Amino acid sequence: MKKSLFLLFVSIILLFYGCASKQASVPLSERIARQPEQQAPVGAGVKGKEGAIGEEELMRAEREKQQKAAVDAASARLQDIYFDFDSYAIRPDDIPVLKKMADWLATDQAVKLVIEGHCDERGTTEYNLALGQKRAEAAKDFLVKSGVSAKSLGTVSYGKETPVDAGHTEDAWAKNRRDHFAAQQ
Repeated sequence: MKKSLFLLFVSIILLFYGCASKQASVPLSERIARQPEQQAPVGAGVKGKEGAIGEEELMRAEREKQQKAAVDAASARLQDIYFDFDSYAIRPDDIPVLKKMADWLATDQAVKLVIEGHCDERGTTEYNLALGQKRAEAAKDFLVKSGVSAKSLGTVSYGKETPVDAGHTEDAWAKNRRDHFAAQQ
């Protein structure tokens, strides 16, 4: 009798122990928050979710951050130029814009640009893609003749596919006939 009561008692304890709610195990490193004054010294590995982050990765992240800042600063200096209807000739009022850009690009050769040619909605898709490419190439040729390395310039045509103004008026069309300059990393 004592033996069966003992087994019953042990069974009940095991039953309650087995039904108890279990907490998910979280590694100690994730449960303890690092205090600001406990920052790791420069060059020491920093623990991340995937393990230690080495000095090389920290330097790469810092380089990427600096490159993004340079691209943002470059983008602030860039200005669109505009074209007349059915033309890829650089307009006289846009020549100072391109000269200023060429002077800057000649001194800062780390900057890479993509020149995007755009058109208004009139004309076929194929025609506008070709015209947009000619507009981008015209700006590139001007910059190269002004001393900018051709290796730092790329071109692409968006034709009428990405208008800046979706209106159907002459004012809207004039805004869409443009070259847009985009800095790259």
